[in-house]
Amino acid sequence: MTKTKEGYTVNGTEAKAPLFCSFRLLLAFLAFLGFFLCYAQRNGLSVSIVCMVDPSADNLTSSDSNTDPVISRNIPESCKKHTDPNDRTESQVLFWPKTTRGTILGSFYWGYALTQIPSSVAVNILGPKRFLAILILVSSAATLLVPLVSNLHPAAVILLRIVAGAAQGGLWPTIFRFWATWAPASERTTLLSFPSSGPSMGTIVSYMMGGFFCEFSFSSAMPFILRFGWTYFFYVLGGLGILWSIFWLFLASDTPVLNKHISDNERDYIQACKAAEKIQDTRTKTPWVPMLRSQGFWCIVVSMFFCDFGLYAIWTVIPQYMDEVLLFTNKENGIYSALPQIGSFIVVMLSGGLADLIIKKKYLKRVNTRKLFHGVGTLAPAICLLLMSFLDCESRRLAVTLLFVGVALK
Repeated sequence: MTKTKEGYTVNGTEAKAPLFCSFRLLLAFLAFLGFFLCYAQRNGLSVSIVCMVDPSADNLTSSDSNTDPVISRNIPESCKKHTDPNDRTESQVLFWPKTTRGTILGSFYWGYALTQIPSSVAVNILGPKRFLAILILVSSAATLLVPLVSNLHPAAVILLRIVAGAAQGGLWPTIFRFWATWAPASERTTLLSFPSSGPSMGTIVSYMMGGFFCEFSFSSAMPFILRFGWTYFFYVLGGLGILWSIFWLFLASDTPVLNKHISDNERDYIQACKAAEKIQDTRTKTPWVPMLRSQGFWCIVVSMFFCDFGLYAIWTVIPQYMDEVLLFTNKENGIYSALPQIGSFIVVMLSGGLADLIIKKKYLKRVNTRKLFHGVGTLAPAICLLLMSFLDCESRRLAVTLLFVGVALK
């Protein structure tokens, strides 16, 4: 095998397979759909919970005679023009106070944090094809069951969210392992940008569609699990995720060599690229000790800890921030909550190709390109969030703008 200007040669025959219309591009799109559904399942509850919970669950006090509760909200006088006393839907039936809602929304990340490292080991045992299908299947099943147990006890919902979080904790280790054998180095950033854009697009759709599903409900004669619009939101997300797992098992494979659907030319091309990169399609042991001694490793860990802390907080509380602080209506909530994710989706799709272009044209070295993009993606959101902390409902358009810029550059 030798490398030429146009591609690679294997046994004297040129192996060249453009990315456009390739099977690996199809797998990248399928991975995008999988991550799209997972992040819709993850963040959909954040907007749905606004229309699931009875507003009287907050700031509730009772008189000595146990009469109707008195509800109070600390709304500035200048912002009362934004409030709508009629902005309440029939679907707001669950009595979960703010502390309970916070536990439910945060419980996802309890499971998510526990499975990050174990998943990186499990994927090498089961293979990325089967393991990714299992992860998304479990997450989808847990999402589909939420309406069935929501009226029983909050603990049941918390348990399901922990399970979903534990499943999704393995997504990124698995997809990185998958592309390690499928993506040529020159295309790695572009191919990874597809699943990387799935979180933004999934969050966009979940926020907007979640608001839509909040707007309708059926007759009280219907059973609880079919009466309200938000229940169907969970059914759709869970059902589509189960279907995705079936398609992934049929089309994907751990390596190009094992795939029955890829062309011989593309298989040879990928194998030639991997051989040139000295990456073998075999199981390798994780170098734990050298890795833990690596300065670069700990730099990434610390950086991503603080970066993801802000990002996950934003994903979890944006809809409630729009509702309780900026005082947007339920209809506006879904739209304005989705706007920052729209910006993020656009930037993610463009930045992958831009990074590859900078490296290809040799404007910057590969490592400096990574540092530049990572620096912009962490510093800009921090500045925007800091400025947002000084704003209230009177400056809510500016708050949305800062949120848009910060999340987009993230």
